[in-house]
Amino acid sequence: MGDLAKYILLLLAGLGAMMFGMQVLSDSLTKLSGKKLRGALSRLTSNRFNGIFIGGTVSAVIHSSAATTVMVVGLVNSGILTLFQASSIIMGANIGTTVTGLMLSLQSLPITEIFAALAFVGIVMILFTKKPFFKALAYVLIGFGLLFVGMNVMSSSMKSIINSHENIKDLFWKVKNPLLLLLLGALLTAIMQSSTTMTAILIVLATNGLIRLESAIYVVLGMNLGTCATSLIASIGANTNSKRAAMFHLMFNLIGTVIFFCLLYIPPLKNWLVHSVLFGNNPNKIAYSIAIFHAVFNLTTTAILVPFVNPFVKAVSKLVPEKKPKNEDDQMHLRYIDERFLVTSSIAVGECKREICYMAERAFKNFTLSIDSIIDVDLSKKEDFEKRERKIDFLNKEITKYLVKLTSSNISEEDERMIATYYHVITDLERIGDYAENIIEYTQRLIDDGTRFSPAAVEELKEIYACISNLYLSSVQAFNYQDLNALMQAEIYEERVDNTKDKLSAAHIERLENKECSVENGAVFLSLLNDLERIADHLFNMAKSIKEYTQGIVVQTEGVVIK
Repeated sequence: MGDLAKYILLLLAGLGAMMFGMQVLSDSLTKLSGKKLRGALSRLTSNRFNGIFIGGTVSAVIHSSAATTVMVVGLVNSGILTLFQASSIIMGANIGTTVTGLMLSLQSLPITEIFAALAFVGIVMILFTKKPFFKALAYVLIGFGLLFVGMNVMSSSMKSIINSHENIKDLFWKVKNPLLLLLLGALLTAIMQSSTTMTAILIVLATNGLIRLESAIYVVLGMNLGTCATSLIASIGANTNSKRAAMFHLMFNLIGTVIFFCLLYIPPLKNWLVHSVLFGNNPNKIAYSIAIFHAVFNLTTTAILVPFVNPFVKAVSKLVPEKKPKNEDDQMHLRYIDERFLVTSSIAVGECKREICYMAERAFKNFTLSIDSIIDVDLSKKEDFEKRERKIDFLNKEITKYLVKLTSSNISEEDERMIATYYHVITDLERIGDYAENIIEYTQRLIDDGTRFSPAAVEELKEIYACISNLYLSSVQAFNYQDLNALMQAEIYEERVDNTKDKLSAAHIERLENKECSVENGAVFLSLLNDLERIADHLFNMAKSIKEYTQGIVVQTEGVVIK
């Protein structure tokens, strides 16, 4: 094997180690701050500065503005974020990603080896600790260390390539056309879908004297355009607002790039950038110069454009017009969970909960429709019922598939316990849909027989339905918010349903004995009561599933203690 091939392989190995370290660091920081990330997004308001702060924080944690923007596109697609909220998060994400560049610029410090040695410290911590927090912290150190190991190997390999093939340096230095450099930066970033990786490569090239600072800054401008490709791809197949969010990302970065591209044609400004205290072509400073320019670009662009967020949102809304809304039960797609969220598993877990609550809503709506049908002996809405039932079956299958993917990602132990209960909950909800189908069949039997329930039986059905409705509301409240007080209420309503069922069964048998009701109707009514009791059981299962992962809280009400 020739020297050049050997050094190129080492260069690729260093890039791989750096990217793997970045991924480990990102996953570990996400695991440590998962709840806080979820909480920050759930509390997001219309305050644009709050959105910028959250976008910057999330992007700094997961080390990717592209990943943050893709996640935002998903949140807009599920209706959790408005376009206005998404726009401020996208601006913040652009600022947050500069933290990674500044961190990578530390590679030029003479203490890089100390940073790299943190990988060994992390390995030792894993061997001697069992606590989840310290294990996650150990992986943070491993990721941080591997990041600098990779950068060091890349830099050493690049020096060896230059020493053995000096003509390579001339090849890079000949590229001076600003527009060509900008397009090159945009194209490579779009292909790799990572401005972080491009920043690392650019810093290695610059510190080894392969590219001037005045050329590198045009590549940085191109990188900010190229990173929009990821969000544009992510918006394919999404709803209108998601496409608008991706378009906003492109417009924001495009306008910032045009502003800076024009400013760099002003000789005094360009000279200041290249020769000032902050910036410079000195190999010992150029890494900082690239990182600082990247930060200055995004901070300045945000400062200039943040007052004009509303006009931008209006312009994007005109560029991407709204489509005619469709019946949601006709659309076989997930409402909240999205492949885009898998990059931040803690947020994905929260969105799974939302999707399950949505499934519960569809199942209970069908149950309500079935009760109305049997009371009125009317199947005019059977088509709506069947559409919704197909949607429930779809949700059951797709949520299960998503949970399998999520389980295989890097999740915390608490999230793992939550996901384990989700499998059971969606099965319970699917069974509620099945029992609602049974009730529709009972209605058909009444229609075929030309009969209906007596007024007394109808009033009894309304009584037990009201109790199940309260149980549904308490169960969803308990499940969605880990609310132990709501769990207490759900348990009370579930017992009330059982007692009411027993009371109604006895009353109906008495009517049968008094020949106030036909035998056929009596059999349907008793089967219906059994199905209603089972529906209540499945709803209560949803509520009590939180006991598997809600620990350290004790609630006592009316002599009942839940731990």
